[in-house]
Amino acid sequence: MIIRESTLEEVLGWYKPEARYLQEAELDYPEATGLFRIPQSVYLLQSTGHLNAVDLLICYNQLVFSTFIEATQLNLVQELQGVSLDQKERLGRGLIVGINNVKFKRPIYPREFKGNITIKEVIPKKGNTLYFFKTYYDFEESKATGEIDLVLNLQHI
Repeated sequence: MIIRESTLEEVLGWYKPEARYLQEAELDYPEATGLFRIPQSVYLLQSTGHLNAVDLLICYNQLVFSTFIEATQLNLVQELQGVSLDQKERLGRGLIVGINNVKFKRPIYPREFKGNITIKEVIPKKGNTLYFFKTYYDFEESKATGEIDLVLNLQHI
């Protein structure tokens, strides 16, 4: 299913206009696919001509946040049944806690490419106020792959 435009607008609204890389996304929980366009990296003065690790993480963030919002609103994440985050709380509640097995096997042309994420495991902790997510990403048919661990903190900050 297509991730709703309203979800994408919310997530991309957290970023500077020049860092809004995710163009569209599809969700087939626990997997999601996004189409990305990076006309110019937000932090480099000159293009390298290939996707770099910083921009890959921005793409990952945009796709994973869109996936979580859409999947929780549709009650697709069994461990998060009934959890509803206020729109203003969402950005600060999700944190990357581990980046593992990062591999760039071949260059990715950043002007347009696809990336996939898979939520491999959801682990509730501390009386269901912390949720750890083990995720896997695969960008542009295994040209860049890796694992990212996330935590969703539902405790009052």
